[in-house]
Amino acid sequence: MDKYRKLVEDALNKVKNVNKLNVKRLNESVVYPEGMSERMHPQLEKDLIDRTHSLGKHPIFPEGDESSFEEKIMGERFKEVTTRCKRAFDTDTVDSKVLMRDMMSMVKDSMEMESKHKKALEKLAEEMIREEYDISKDVVEIHCELTSEINMVGTKKTPKPMASEMQFKNHDEMINSKDEVYKRRFINAMIQGAAKKCNHMFHMVDDELTEMDPRLPNKYSKMMAAADYMYYVIPEMENGVNGGVVRVQFPTASNPKAVIHAQAMVFPVLIHELVKGVMELISGHGLPKNKKMGEYVIGKADFLAAEPWDMRLGPGIWERFTKMIEPDDFNLKHQIYMELIKLPILEFNRNMREIMAGTKEAKKIVSKIVDEIKEGLKEDEFNEVMNEISSKNDEITNINSEESEGFDLSDLLGGSNNTDPDIESEGFSFDELF
Repeated sequence: MDKYRKLVEDALNKVKNVNKLNVKRLNESVVYPEGMSERMHPQLEKDLIDRTHSLGKHPIFPEGDESSFEEKIMGERFKEVTTRCKRAFDTDTVDSKVLMRDMMSMVKDSMEMESKHKKALEKLAEEMIREEYDISKDVVEIHCELTSEINMVGTKKTPKPMASEMQFKNHDEMINSKDEVYKRRFINAMIQGAAKKCNHMFHMVDDELTEMDPRLPNKYSKMMAAADYMYYVIPEMENGVNGGVVRVQFPTASNPKAVIHAQAMVFPVLIHELVKGVMELISGHGLPKNKKMGEYVIGKADFLAAEPWDMRLGPGIWERFTKMIEPDDFNLKHQIYMELIKLPILEFNRNMREIMAGTKEAKKIVSKIVDEIKEGLKEDEFNEVMNEISSKNDEITNINSEESEGFDLSDLLGGSNNTDPDIESEGFSFDELF
């Protein structure tokens, strides 16, 4: 925990005056709700106003009026995390210095409480993610570990965008590559946003947690509320200690299963990392089909310095997306997301801009995707029902003979069953994930 102690000490030095109301604000144009005394760090306010953050001037962001799009969604998110923090700590005012001072002990206490229940918690985390995303063990392997030794080997992320000497075929490809990087940056923010919105999924299993240790739910609530708040009062979060990590292996010819390896110091962060892993798998649809171009885009878009801004802006971006989905269709949100990111860049940018702006056109876009998904699900449901009929056929007709061939779905729908052992399987399809 020495690394974490140093992080807290450095952070306290950087923001020691953040809660003093007589501090001269760098940017008075950032609007806060009336009666709210808490403030984001002045440097973050400045980056927002100047649009010098890692998502600044993104082509998807709708035009603003007196405030930019990112100012609005970050302000909404800051209000949300502040309210949650006040509720978790039963206080009228959030003191950043106290939170950062106590954060280390909250993490340490949680780890001690979890120490006797690690295997049960790891299993519980996997079960929650499989249920949330309806992921079969036949399609995705999940390995999760609660540990204080977070292994960053294999994450492949660099502090800043990687320099590249890629030789483009022509100028059009060069311009397109820039657009692909912007698209990937936006997708990264959505990945982090979806994961951040699941930070408090542990409340879904409060009963199980209480059975392990009655103190866990309350400790998690405080710890995660404080962690969310810190992203808005500490400018350089990427320099801190890693509380979790996830590595994703995409399917190959030799291994048709996708694999998610997640590590975290505490249970709520383990859930966060698992969500990131699943979202990363889905988001493979948004990468260029050309391998070299894909590597170029990842090298330019996936860098550590961008992650704090993805976590600050991502939840608001994800929420704008999910608000366009009707409540009855909310269970399809991940399929809708997948269909959107598969779109060519210009169409992706145009549709996402409408969704971020919350227009009537956005509703039409999402509704059309939902209709197409449902049509596909109808066929899947029909096939499932027919298979159930097939499995119960002997019972229904009171035929117990081992020679009974039963009901063959191919007889009804046409087509043939391939039984030739020399014909190899085509392997994994992303669509099998959901």
